[in-house]
Amino acid sequence: MDLELNDIQQELASTLNKYLRTEYDTATREAILKSEEGFSRDQWNQFAEMGLLGLAIPENYGGAEMTFAEVAVVLEAFGRALVLEPFLATAVLGANAVLAAGSEEQKQEILPAVCEGQTFLAFAGLEPNQRYSLTTPSTTAAAAADGAVTLTGEKNSVLGGDVADHLIVTAVENGDLGLFLVAADADGVSRVAHRQADGLGSASVKFDNAPAQRLNGADAHEVVAELLDTANAAIMAEAVGAMEASLTMTAEYLKTREQFGAPIGANQALQHRAADLYAELEYARSMALYSRLAVTAEETGSEKDRHRDVIAAKIVIDESARNISQESIQMHGGIGMTMEYPIGHYAKRLTVISRTFDDADSLTAELAEIGGLIEPHAADLN
Repeated sequence: MDLELNDIQQELASTLNKYLRTEYDTATREAILKSEEGFSRDQWNQFAEMGLLGLAIPENYGGAEMTFAEVAVVLEAFGRALVLEPFLATAVLGANAVLAAGSEEQKQEILPAVCEGQTFLAFAGLEPNQRYSLTTPSTTAAAAADGAVTLTGEKNSVLGGDVADHLIVTAVENGDLGLFLVAADADGVSRVAHRQADGLGSASVKFDNAPAQRLNGADAHEVVAELLDTANAAIMAEAVGAMEASLTMTAEYLKTREQFGAPIGANQALQHRAADLYAELEYARSMALYSRLAVTAEETGSEKDRHRDVIAAKIVIDESARNISQESIQMHGGIGMTMEYPIGHYAKRLTVISRTFDDADSLTAELAEIGGLIEPHAADLN
């Protein structure tokens, strides 16, 4: 098993990192953050021209037909630059949902426009009072005599829902979980845009007999489970990029900030703290790789292992993100608490990542429920 980036992935990482350093620096990001939409359509079009929006989409739908491994490379680079554009919502959640569950006609209608940067997608699964449950929605679907389907219900924390052209919505029809495609500007759809603490856009969406198309290409339970695992693996890659940038910035600060005539990095206690954090970063990087391998495994019956491994990796990365972000701010001193200095923005993004699809309590409880990382018989020494 080759754990190193191949030549294509290395070139992708190098090209994208160079672009983001020059075209998506702190000042540019700050201007985008303060704009009306909170993201840049010009940058989005650049991502489309670079082929990033269709990396894992098959060629017959306009994509590059690569794998999640290439998507993870992009997310890690985006984490370093704190990219605000809705890549996760559209290119990961939305596109994968349509790929997995959509009909051929639905794929041909949606996916080429995603690759070209013309269509934004959002996955609407979370609901008020449902916490992180995605498989027992209160939103309902009803089919009329003529076959038309309408949705009624409410979704919240819809990542990218503020700008989405189409929503992929979880709902119950005749007691069965289903995925439904809804045009965001359709009658009966109303949404309220929000800005998350990290600056990314989301929305609360209500459906009142809103017209919808059911995605019948695969079992909805399986699609939602795989979609959530893939999305978690994606934001773990992003978290590694953000943690790496945060530590790099902190190390530079320790080298240049002087106190009593010497850099504060000369203090051995700070050196030890920084060294511990770099060790924790590498631990987190290995767990992000672990989750990437889990979601790209193609063995039959690997679904349970995939979900278990992703949960375990996310627990570790959330803890590492909390430690690294907090320690980075601490070692910056007072300047780390200012809105103008970038280190706090990395802390915000890492904090939101740890609560985007789940949190430490829900992850730990779920991992315990499915038996932990080691099968009970494997630990039986009798």
